[in-house]
Amino acid sequence: MFPFSVFTTALLAIIAIGSLSTLSNHPHWLIRAWDFPHVQLGVITLVAASIYFIAARFYETNASLNWIIGTLAVLILGWLAYGITPYTPLISPQTKIADSLNDDHRLCVVVSNVEMENTQHELWMKTITEADPDVAIVLEIDHRWMAAIEPFRKRYEHQISYPQDNWYGMLLLSKFPIIESEIRFRVSDDVPSIDALVELPSGENVRVLAVHPRPPEPIRDNDSAARDAELIMYGRDLEEENDPAIICGDLNDVAWSSTSRLFLRLSGMLDPRRGRGFFNSFNAKHWWMRFPLDHVFHSPHFTLRRIERLGWVGSDHFPMLLDLQCEPARKTEQEPLESRETDEEEAAELTSRV
Repeated sequence: MFPFSVFTTALLAIIAIGSLSTLSNHPHWLIRAWDFPHVQLGVITLVAASIYFIAARFYETNASLNWIIGTLAVLILGWLAYGITPYTPLISPQTKIADSLNDDHRLCVVVSNVEMENTQHELWMKTITEADPDVAIVLEIDHRWMAAIEPFRKRYEHQISYPQDNWYGMLLLSKFPIIESEIRFRVSDDVPSIDALVELPSGENVRVLAVHPRPPEPIRDNDSAARDAELIMYGRDLEEENDPAIICGDLNDVAWSSTSRLFLRLSGMLDPRRGRGFFNSFNAKHWWMRFPLDHVFHSPHFTLRRIERLGWVGSDHFPMLLDLQCEPARKTEQEPLESRETDEEEAAELTSRV
C-alpha cells in the first residue's frame, strides 16, 4: 500500500499545484494548459482518491496521510467544480429562450474550424448545407479549401475571405447583406479577424466579429499572450457597442478560463452555454480529451432559438451552431457577468504583454 500512497499523494499534489497555478495569469503554455482539462482532472482526482480509500479498508494506512489525501481531493474537486458548474444545468441559463419565433429577426450562425489538412470537403459541405446557417464562419481555410467548397460558397451572395496556408485563414459567408466590413490584424500580422456589419431581414444591423487567436502550445513554444490580448482588445471594443453584436470563432480558450471570464465581464456579452452544457467542440478525434474551444458569444439583444454541436466533418473541431433571435426589448431580462474592480487592471496587464 505504501507505494500507492506515495503515488496518490504526489498525483493529487501535482493536480492541485497545476490547477491553482492558473490564478497567476502567467502566459506560459505550461500554466495556461491547466485551464483546459477541468473535467478530466476531476475524473482523475475522483478515481485516484476512491481507489486509495477503497484499498485503505483492506490495508493498514497512515491516518495523517489519509487526511492529507482526502483534503487534497476535496479541495481539487471544489476548485475544478467552481469553474465548470456554470456550464451545467445546475445553474439557470444566462441566455433566455425566444418567446415566439420570428424569422425576420433570426440570425443562425455556424462556426467551423475545418482543420487545414482535412480532405473531407464533401462531408463538410453536406453537414453545413443541412444546418443551413444564415452566416457561416469558416476557419483554417486555405486556397485548396476555397476551391474545394466552391459549390457551397455559391449558396451565399455575400462573402469576406482571407485564405492562408498558416492555419489562420478565414472566411465569412452571409445570406444577408454585409453593410461594411474590415479584415483586422489586432496582434499579429499573420492572424486576421473579420469585423462586419450584417443586415437582418428586419432591417436591424448586427456586428459580427470572427476571430481565431493563436493558442498557447508547446509544439511552437507559444504562450497565451497574443490570444489573451486579442480577446481583451475585442472585449473593450464591445464594451462601447450599443447595437446587437456577436463574436464567434475558435478562441483557443475554454469558457471558464480567467481570460474568457474577463472578456465577458468587459464586453457585457452573454454565453448561451451557461446553464445548458459544455458543448465540447475540440478534440473531435479524441472523446476522452474534449473542451469547449469554439464559441459564439452575443450581446443581450438576442435570445436563443437553438444551440447545437454539429456532427464530425473530418476536422479536429466539431462545428458549432447557434440560432439566435434579435429581441432588444428583452435586454433587461438577461444579465451579463458582474464586473469587478480589478477588471481594468487585469485587462491592462494582458494587453501590455504584446
